[in-house]
Amino acid sequence: MKKRFKSFVILVAVAGLASCGPEASSEVTSATSASDDTSVVTSDTTSEVTSEYVGKTNEDFTTAKTTYMDEFDKEHNLNMNTIYDNAGQPHNMNLNDPENPSHVMIVPFGFNDPATDPTETAENRDRIETAFLGTDEEIAEVGGCYSVQSFYNQSSYGKSAFNGTVLPNWVEYPGSADDFEASCGGAAGAYASNYVRDWYIAEYSKDSNHGSLGADAEPLSYYDSNDDGYIDLMWTVYSKPYESGGLGNWWAYVTMTGNQPGTVDAPNVATLGWASISFLDEGYSGYDTHTFTHETGHTFGLEDYYDYNNLWSCIGGVDYMDHNLGDHNAFSKFSLGWVNPLVVDDSAIITINSFTDSGDCFLLPSPNYNGTAFDEYFLCELDGPTGLTENDYKYGYSTTTGFKTPGLRVLHVDARVTRGDHDTYLADNPEDGNTFRIGNSKGGRSGIHTDGDYFLRDDGTKGYMSLLSMVESSVNEEKNTTTTNNYNASSDSLFQKNARLNFGNRYSWAGTYMPSGTNLWNKAQKTTGWDTKDLDLKTVDTDYDATIDFSLKVLSITGDSDSGYQAQVQVTYDK
Repeated sequence: MKKRFKSFVILVAVAGLASCGPEASSEVTSATSASDDTSVVTSDTTSEVTSEYVGKTNEDFTTAKTTYMDEFDKEHNLNMNTIYDNAGQPHNMNLNDPENPSHVMIVPFGFNDPATDPTETAENRDRIETAFLGTDEEIAEVGGCYSVQSFYNQSSYGKSAFNGTVLPNWVEYPGSADDFEASCGGAAGAYASNYVRDWYIAEYSKDSNHGSLGADAEPLSYYDSNDDGYIDLMWTVYSKPYESGGLGNWWAYVTMTGNQPGTVDAPNVATLGWASISFLDEGYSGYDTHTFTHETGHTFGLEDYYDYNNLWSCIGGVDYMDHNLGDHNAFSKFSLGWVNPLVVDDSAIITINSFTDSGDCFLLPSPNYNGTAFDEYFLCELDGPTGLTENDYKYGYSTTTGFKTPGLRVLHVDARVTRGDHDTYLADNPEDGNTFRIGNSKGGRSGIHTDGDYFLRDDGTKGYMSLLSMVESSVNEEKNTTTTNNYNASSDSLFQKNARLNFGNRYSWAGTYMPSGTNLWNKAQKTTGWDTKDLDLKTVDTDYDATIDFSLKVLSITGDSDSGYQAQVQVTYDK
């Protein structure tokens, strides 16, 4: 189920890669690909690259950076937290410090209301705890797939840590759900979180048993692990059923309160999650964590990748920040500091293992690439039904199905950052950025120019740009199906054995996928006077030498679903 709220950052620790559902067969069925060759996935492990190959391989390339050095030669993380901190919206989570985990308060939240009282039971409180914090064994026992904690433990490859506590009893608002809605002013999550914070302080001070919190309760300061005056994260699970349609009080979202920092002893709420317990009832025997996992992605700082204006489907639904499916893609993990792609800037044969299992990925950089997640490039990962993605990809979720056979997923990323000026990109110092200029909503959205972000083509038409888009193997040059709203990518969308991708031909891949309508990078064009209404004051300069000059061919995909997959990809630069 898609969520229609933009938001913010948390979590994670380390665990083994577990899969859900029945054990998969070692036989792999391939899908056809739009290339001149037949696409075949083999189940043996024989490489098609012979020992005589003497060209460049993985070892000849460096990895992209997820840190930067300040003027005092001190190293800092460079990830989504950096961007939000610069914007004055700290996420307060220790993204890459498993030795100092953030402390998440998880709140069962109820009302003095006969309509919701039957939900506010000890059993449902325990169900929330299992859904958020259960081990793989505990989740399997009740018919679920993974807890929120287990998902992020695996998805981050142990790069971050998550430590959550579910309050021992339901926190009851002193009024009905209707009373609550009348008082919250359209900001249900913030209103509830501030109420819980004040309630917690009062309850903790009652006696040695800390009222209904119990003798083992921690002081509120425990939930501010970095002593910045903010609770690391408050996740509130309310007892009223959600109301379909989104954008209302009774939906699921992540946001921030706008509160100033509190004291060390009484931190305030900043980042918060808000969702109904009834989202758990979507499937998996009442332990469906997909919605909570998606929203927790926002608490890390990840954007929604679907279009708020419902005009296109940039990555075809198959991602946790699109249709709540599978795992986070390579760009998401790169921007969080969890993976460091190889920067392949010369002809080579590159070997990668399945991304969800290994974190392997590589990128093809644009001119003057700054070496970080916050620039323009093509990003390649081997995707398929294994590890975290296996259950969702094989059986689907809600209305979306996944990739049932493995293949190379190619993403065009334009994650250049700015400090709010649409005329300027911080190419040389992305650590100073506080926002993406480009989003995934065609026609613009809040915080982005109302006409969207586009490449002004030579014929005067606009080629709309996106933060993240998928280049599909199965799409011919006349039609790019990712421009269709709610489009569901399939195995045919991936580049499988012998499939080729060549951006050198103006009338094929580049003409279909690039906003320029040619093989020019987005950054080939510089616009000044972006927001002016006087067109005579707007200037557009295009560097026609900033062309995409590489091609790809998938040489082999080997392995099986027990051990994951491995691909060898030939990269050729026309220099």
